[in-house]
Amino acid sequence: MTNGDQRFWDPASQDILRTMTGPTLLVVIFVVWATTCAAVGLALRRRAPAVGLALFGSVLGAIAGFLVGNADGPAEVPAYTAVGASVGLFANGGLGMIATTSRPPSEPLRRAAWLVLIASPVLAGLLAMLLQAACPLYVTGRRTGFCNYQEQDLLGGWVSGVIVAFVADAWFVASLLFVSVRQALRSEDATDPKWRRLAGVEG
Repeated sequence: MTNGDQRFWDPASQDILRTMTGPTLLVVIFVVWATTCAAVGLALRRRAPAVGLALFGSVLGAIAGFLVGNADGPAEVPAYTAVGASVGLFANGGLGMIATTSRPPSEPLRRAAWLVLIASPVLAGLLAMLLQAACPLYVTGRRTGFCNYQEQDLLGGWVSGVIVAFVADAWFVASLLFVSVRQALRSEDATDPKWRRLAGVEG
């Protein structure tokens, strides 16, 4: 390794590189999450409109949370973003259940609900690893930007809060899907009574 390479990889240079790449990875994580929410919301806007509204509300709430958190400085902005996403998800999801009704068939919604319920712990673990890669635990200082833990060095700092919010949001989405399944089943029974469908299966 040359002297130039050694200067580049000295501790100060590594800190600068980490400061640059951390926020970039956070942006990538947010864009992937927001794009997924928007795509799934669009796919479910007719079949399970309450879920679609909840997911759109989550994205809008995350943006609002980011703006509120960033107004007071970049420290812990990811935590504000996660809280905003949860508020938007729960608010829009609740309104959607009151104002909309799901449509049959119910079976794809049931499979989606179980998929979300089962996959959420795995995705939460992956998210935790990505967040810690973007923002190593308990970093502080002016140049840490969004990764600043504000000298909180217990229980994972704001990363733990983001993961808890993610799991709670995922389970809420699964609950909305299960409720949507019940609504779709009622619609199916209204047009094709259960006894008739069971008789058709047995035949």
